[in-house]
Amino acid sequence: MPALKEHMKDRVLAEYAEQNYHPTQPIAPGTYVGQLKKSTEDKEQDTEDKIPLLFQPFTVKDLTLPNRIVVAPMCMDSSEGGYMSDFHLVHLGSYALHGAGLVIAEATAVEDRGRITPGDLGIWKDEHIPGIKRAVDFIHAQNGKIGVQLAHAGRKASHKADHTNHPDEDFWRDEVVAPTGGLQWDHNHHVPRELTVPEIQEIIKAFGQAAVRAAKAGMDTVEIHGAHGYLIHSFLSPVTNHRTDQYGGSLENRARFLLEVIKEVRDNFPAEKPIFLRVSATDFVEHLGKPSWEIEQTVQIAQWVKEAGVDVFHVSSGGNTAEQKIKAYPGYQVPFAERVKQAVPGLHVVAVGLIVDGKQAEAVLQEEKADLVAAGRAFLRDPSFTLQAARQLNVKAKHIRQYGFVENQ
Repeated sequence: MPALKEHMKDRVLAEYAEQNYHPTQPIAPGTYVGQLKKSTEDKEQDTEDKIPLLFQPFTVKDLTLPNRIVVAPMCMDSSEGGYMSDFHLVHLGSYALHGAGLVIAEATAVEDRGRITPGDLGIWKDEHIPGIKRAVDFIHAQNGKIGVQLAHAGRKASHKADHTNHPDEDFWRDEVVAPTGGLQWDHNHHVPRELTVPEIQEIIKAFGQAAVRAAKAGMDTVEIHGAHGYLIHSFLSPVTNHRTDQYGGSLENRARFLLEVIKEVRDNFPAEKPIFLRVSATDFVEHLGKPSWEIEQTVQIAQWVKEAGVDVFHVSSGGNTAEQKIKAYPGYQVPFAERVKQAVPGLHVVAVGLIVDGKQAEAVLQEEKADLVAAGRAFLRDPSFTLQAARQLNVKAKHIRQYGFVENQ
């Protein structure tokens, strides 16, 4: 384990059993508990309470969520050596305290060279388990649910986060890898080298071992990160995969790495627990007039991954090339989720992308465009996004017992 840095030397890490005490939460925060108020018309007609879909429970395998709101994984670049710290405990725990149905921890690297930045979380060694388990235990103590995103950055690795100041020796420029060498994401990223087939097999195994560690930490689910131009996405897209072996060329070959990762994760994560997969539905480079990743290929792999053992399909977009052109607006990625949901019956779908309030999220579900709704920036702006969404829909959602006196206000 690396030596403590100067600013950490004076910290006292005394452990007493009492420090692990958490008041029990008999009802999960974010659970529907009734209408906030009835309109005059509803009172006159004595209408029954209607529970918004957003606040109806959702079950997949042995995972039951109190509502349909997911905290999307968001990189915080605040780790040392891949370890979860007090920051991550508070950051993730705050969403559980305020009623999120499921909290998914940020992209967590299955290899040390698979980190996006030196500040990324890691799950490539057993020493990472206790810190992860501490956050899991806290969220479970609130009757909440948590998953972790298993990730490899590929050619977007060894990058500098804007708010950090890592020394040069913290980066790994010569170990940035990709399906095809020499294809730099942009001038601010390193030129990757091409992975050999044995190296590909080792990374697949690393995903499986990461799933084992996630299970040991008590995670309720894992999400495989196949989006945003990171390693899996760069195998899928012909923009970044120019290989001529079994991992390149046809869609079947370009999807081979993903499908082998899914099999390895499924074989190493408890069968009764669900697996999520996050993908980018398109590269957003249609203007270039050359083969790229787009929605019809996404629909095809959605069918394949469902057969391979994925339970929930989380639909994002973009991130694979600096040449992308994205017109972002509230809900701009929802049509991609809807397309997958219509085309692949039985596969649960998550919609994400500038989901800004409860009414918008409820409309996505009412119109059967998705089964779950994820938000990221909205939670950064307000960790109580779930509780505010309930108010916007004129219903009450359960607060933790310590905050219960504001539940009816």
